[in-house]
Formats: sequence, C-alpha cells, structure tokens
Amino acid sequence: MNTTRRDFLAAAGAVCAMPYVGLAASPEKKVVAVQLYSIDPYIRKNGLEKSLAEVAKIGYKAVEFVNYFGKSAAELKKLLDANGLVACGTHVHKNDLGPQRIKAICEFNLAYGNNLLICAGAGNFPRKGENVDEFMKRHVEHYNAAAENAAKYGCKVGLHNHTPEFDIKMSDGTTYWDYFFTHTRKEVCMEQDVGWTTCTGRDPCEEWRKYPHRSITMHAKEDNGRRLHLDTFSSILGQPAVNAKGVDWKKVSAAADADGVKWWIAECECGRDSLHAITESYKFLQRLGRC
Repeated sequence: MNTTRRDFLAAAGAVCAMPYVGLAASPEKKVVAVQLYSIDPYIRKNGLEKSLAEVAKIGYKAVEFVNYFGKSAAELKKLLDANGLVACGTHVHKNDLGPQRIKAICEFNLAYGNNLLICAGAGNFPRKGENVDEFMKRHVEHYNAAAENAAKYGCKVGLHNHTPEFDIKMSDGTTYWDYFFTHTRKEVCMEQDVGWTTCTGRDPCEEWRKYPHRSITMHAKEDNGRRLHLDTFSSILGQPAVNAKGVDWKKVSAAADADGVKWWIAECECGRDSLHAITESYKFLQRLGRC
C-alpha cells in the first residue's frame, strides 16, 4: 500500500503464542483471504452484504478489514457467518493501539471473531525533520506496550510494510524494518507485503528467515515497481508491472509455509471498483496451489 492508502487509513518461539480465532487455528487445507481495501469503492457502491457474498462466491474463505462500513460487531459477525467467511485480521491506526483505545478496539474485534490488529502506514513514520533514532525508540516502545496490553484481552498486534520501512534509516544505517523487528517483542507480529518488499530489492523470503515465526498473515501483492500513481500499477497477482522485477511466487510459497504463515491475503491496489482483479488473483493463487 502506498501514500494514498496511508492517507485513507488515517482518515478512516511460535507465532504470537495465543491461539488464533477462526480457521487459522488449525487449517486442514490451504485457504486464502482478501483485504477488503481491494474492493472498497465496490463495497461503497454495492453494500457490504452483497460484496461479502460475492467474495465468498469467488472462493475466498476469509477477509481482512480496513473499514467496517458503519456496521456493528454483531452485524459483521452475522454477515461473515451467513457467507461462510471468517476474519483473519483488520488494519488499524497506530493510535488505536495506544492504552486509551486498545481495550475498546480489542472488544469490538473479538465480538465479530477477529483477534489480529495490524497497523499499516498511518502514524508509523517520523515527520519531516524529526530525529529518526528518537522516533524509532518511541515507536518500538509503543508496539511493545501495545502487544502486552492487547494480550490481556486476547488479541495480538503487528506491523504491515510498504516501502518506507526499508528506505528509512537510523544514524548507524540500520533500516526502520530491521530496527523494529530486532527490538520489538516476538509477540509483535509481522505482516509482510511481499509485493512492496520485492519492490525495494529485498527478498521477502529472507525477511522470514531473519525474523522467523512472527507472521500469521502475509499480503500477496504483485511487484509494482517504484510507481508514483495507482493507475500505473498492475493489480492482478502473477502480472507484475512493466519494468518491475516481479515476485518469485514459488519461492515465496515455500518460504511462507516453512515459516508457518497461516493466511495469504490477496490485495489489489487498483481496479478497486470491480471484482475483476480479486477474481483473477484468486485464479492465480489456485494455479499456484494455494487454494
């Protein structure tokens, strides 16, 4: 996800020791989810009820939220159950993980069947001119405290990457990403977006090896290169953008399984006003043997 996505969000051992709610606890077969950001305009036009039914019809078994579309937790649970879906996570703002909000956020999510709270972008980066070292030390403390507090209510927290996590560096040259996962508790989960990781020139498989068994979920997204505008992106898995390296999906598949990743979450950055991209991406994941 990119800067536009972060603006959108701002407006709106073993892997983390506790058992996970729903299918992810002990999946009997490979199943994939979809990040509902991928069809946000479609949902706004057609309603969450119809959209979840369409998602299930495509074949997805779970969803990751980023917006609740005004629904209560009870309404979300009813809609998920009606369509044979479960929630494998949600994206939240960094402030939602603070001590004043964490209890309410956890209770709301647990009520519809989710216990994984992932922060993606919003609030995660130092402001222009801010001392990166000082920011990162506070940042790590925030997530360590959030993980401890969330555990009291039966939830887990984690971080999702874009490209800045690999671009921002501390005074000694350590990247934001490496400092964060070296200094946070193992209970702080890693939700790697393999498309954005690949885009930076890093190997997503190596990131799992460096920080093992911290990933319940991953974002399956294509490598879009260093694009400035969403309309230049490729949105369908298996179809990298022109001049982009592309994700080595077979290699990623083996590494993710070795690390114990439970959920592949398909995400499409454009074509979000229709179901085409998530449908074709699901077909690609079928051909890959993920579902």
